[in-house]
Amino acid sequence: MKHVATNVDRSRSPLIIPFAILTVMSLLAALAVLVALTTGGKATAGGTGDAVPVVSNLSSTSFVEQGPFGVGVTTLTLPSNGAPIQLWYPANPNDFHGVQATYNVKDDLPPALQKLFAKNAGVTHPLGGIANVTMASGRFPLIVFSHGYAGFAAQSSFLTSRLASWGFVVAAPEHTTRDLNAVLSQFLGSTPPSGSDVADLQATITLMGNESNASSSLFHDHMDMTRVGAVGHSAGGAAVEKLAVADNRVKVFVGLAGASVGSFGQTSSGSGATVPNVPGLLAFGTNDKVVSPSGMINAYNQLKQPKRLIALTNAGHLVFSDICQLAPGQGGLLGVAKKINLSVPAQLVPLGSDGCIAPDVNPPTAWPAINQSVTAELRWALGFDKTQAGLDGLVSTFPGIVEMNTTAQTAN
Repeated sequence: MKHVATNVDRSRSPLIIPFAILTVMSLLAALAVLVALTTGGKATAGGTGDAVPVVSNLSSTSFVEQGPFGVGVTTLTLPSNGAPIQLWYPANPNDFHGVQATYNVKDDLPPALQKLFAKNAGVTHPLGGIANVTMASGRFPLIVFSHGYAGFAAQSSFLTSRLASWGFVVAAPEHTTRDLNAVLSQFLGSTPPSGSDVADLQATITLMGNESNASSSLFHDHMDMTRVGAVGHSAGGAAVEKLAVADNRVKVFVGLAGASVGSFGQTSSGSGATVPNVPGLLAFGTNDKVVSPSGMINAYNQLKQPKRLIALTNAGHLVFSDICQLAPGQGGLLGVAKKINLSVPAQLVPLGSDGCIAPDVNPPTAWPAINQSVTAELRWALGFDKTQAGLDGLVSTFPGIVEMNTTAQTAN
């Protein structure tokens, strides 16, 4: 792969509101967006020239609801290793019609386990968009998404599809070295392919730049490759932090229940020992049994400003994914395993179920706060919003859901 300059030496200056109230506030925010989109078509968020919608009266509820774009979904393939990439992109609302696309977790299992679904269609979940619909006109920033260990590219469609509705192209490569297929295959005696999740993400960024230059591509002339962000969950959180160090195309990273320095034990040496010089947001659930809350706080304390730390009350590790909703109330992927009488290795039980069962908060209850904070962070760091008003006041906006929201130099 072509050498890419790093960010190591770069510098940069610096539970729910009552439903009726939140609904009214969200409708007003959406109306402001639509007005901005239709007043002459000349206003651009942050004066960037991108088609990301202008938001007037930016607040801590601006991104709770779906954005003004429809959402299209499609797939590409990494030239480097043939791995699939799941994509979500802004669609023209006038052309946004058809049957919503879904993903089937059955397809992410090793072939030997897929056979156990012979009498069962598997377990499907919405992707949050319609396949291959017309892309909205204009230019859009790129967000790469990195799934967790034993996860899969489509695992957080509640978030990735929402980002697309607010004017981001989201590209999630399948990390074949540590996805659900690879991890389960190991327990069946197979050796996973070699490779690097950071390399997957870098190759995805390069591919999307090439797609923007290709006249035959759906993404032709639609990508703003000067504005690239990275979001990841669990091991993906560690991956996007390392990516932000290794690749100066990345201008902001968001680690959800995962970070490179601190949360997984790295402190001063080894892979991931250097923190990025770009804005970073870390978020975690206070009941996480996979990545400890204290580890996430330690990781945040080692980051450079500008940075932000958000804690979700009584949330488990999988609150940042769709996984619990694959078998609601039945333990996430453990519920899926019960459908085919599959015995899950003890090491994988927390990865497939942590946060899926009471007393942990029901994940969809926390998704509005996650959508709001991740969208607001990306918009601010990439220059679409001039202030952090979309990130202020999250504790009072989401009582019982957001427990901590800090930009302090150190967190307790």
